[in-house]
Amino acid sequence: MESNRRESSVFISSLGSDGIFRTLVKPFSEVTVEHAMENTRFLHELKNKDKVPILVDLRKIKSISKEARAHFSMNGRAGAGNAIALIIKSPVSKIIGNFYISLEKPPVPVRLFTNEKEAVKWLLPFVTP
Repeated sequence: MESNRRESSVFISSLGSDGIFRTLVKPFSEVTVEHAMENTRFLHELKNKDKVPILVDLRKIKSISKEARAHFSMNGRAGAGNAIALIIKSPVSKIIGNFYISLEKPPVPVRLFTNEKEAVKWLLPFVTP
């Protein structure tokens, strides 16, 4: 396995050559706080800069626990990410997600996308040399 790629029971994560940390949630995964913490440990191991942009593909997720959501809301990722792009299934999910993001008030910019290419384009300015 490449040193910049990890696979767990629910995630495939890597740090791309473009400087973006990507996490793909495997189909029908039920994400727990333990999974979330494992993914964050890997992020901290990989990042060679102070902070990196994070892209998470949630399109095939089954569920995520309240504790995992709290962890991913940056409470457990403090100091690791400088922006987060979430790829979701549908425009309706985007409306609901934006509502929750406005309530959470994350410490870094967060945007929802239904298209990976648009998400990457938005994240690239957050990559630090």
